[in-house]
Amino acid sequence: MIKLKLNKLSYVLLNICFLLIFCLIACQKTNFNSTDTNTPTQYNTQLTGKPVRIGILSIDSAVSVNERYRPLLDYLEQTIGRPFELVTLSQESQFTQVEEGNLDFTTNNPLAAVQIRRLYDTEFLVTNSRPKTGTLFSALIIVKQDSDIKTIENLRGKKVACVDFETAAAGCVFQIYHLQQKGINPFQDFSKFIENKSQDNIVLAVLNGTIDAGFIRTGQLEKMVEKGLINSLNELRIIDRVKDNFPYAHTTALYPEWPIAALKNTDPQLVEDVKAALLNIPSKHPALSAAKIESFAPVEDYEQLDRLIKTLKLKSWDAK
Repeated sequence: MIKLKLNKLSYVLLNICFLLIFCLIACQKTNFNSTDTNTPTQYNTQLTGKPVRIGILSIDSAVSVNERYRPLLDYLEQTIGRPFELVTLSQESQFTQVEEGNLDFTTNNPLAAVQIRRLYDTEFLVTNSRPKTGTLFSALIIVKQDSDIKTIENLRGKKVACVDFETAAAGCVFQIYHLQQKGINPFQDFSKFIENKSQDNIVLAVLNGTIDAGFIRTGQLEKMVEKGLINSLNELRIIDRVKDNFPYAHTTALYPEWPIAALKNTDPQLVEDVKAALLNIPSKHPALSAAKIESFAPVEDYEQLDRLIKTLKLKSWDAK
């Protein structure tokens, strides 16, 4: 009887030991997993200080700008430990926001960016490098596939649309410069030359016959096919197409891509931190794919944009 009780007691003690060992292992596993979750990230989780305001030029809509660039601002927040605020800019406000000192950084098409630099002494930090095309891009003149416009000479007397006569790079000014070099002045030789702030709408207007021709940037048509806004690239034709090895068909010369710039009075340490974060962003980071960017490269030479601005006497052409 006593022996039986001892066996039962041993059994209970043995079970208690097993239970304690199991709990100890479970606790160690939980602690390991907790540490392992945090190990791969070097990001700051606490955001402090005044929000950093980055102005981004919209080429289609504020919704699109937020979809493309908010993940990049989230990356900068996590890397630098400061809150970042996205400010959507129009063709007009991209100048006034800088003039009034309402931003810390700005990213614009290269024409507007160079104009802003000439006027307000901003500092270019990096140049966008995109998949397939790297740090260069270009512009197109498009017509409907069955249009009777075959050459740039056929554009005389036609109705044409672009984004903005003064500040839209591949959405207008690159084409104006190209045509003037070929002896055509769009402001005099077109029957009507109008502005339309959306490149999507310019393409659709060409297709529905509202206008005869439109000015857009490289990659625009491919993006619209991807989104289902147009059925095929074959619906349109490119006028005065350049024969070269550039991945996208184009009409004009190639120009350096969008830069990211710091305003003159932005804190120098913050400028260095943002520049380093952009140049060192991991190649597979989701913020890059969201922004349609492959990486950020050291600043390209934008001198040809300075020459274009002076030649066409655009905004800032006489800035000292």
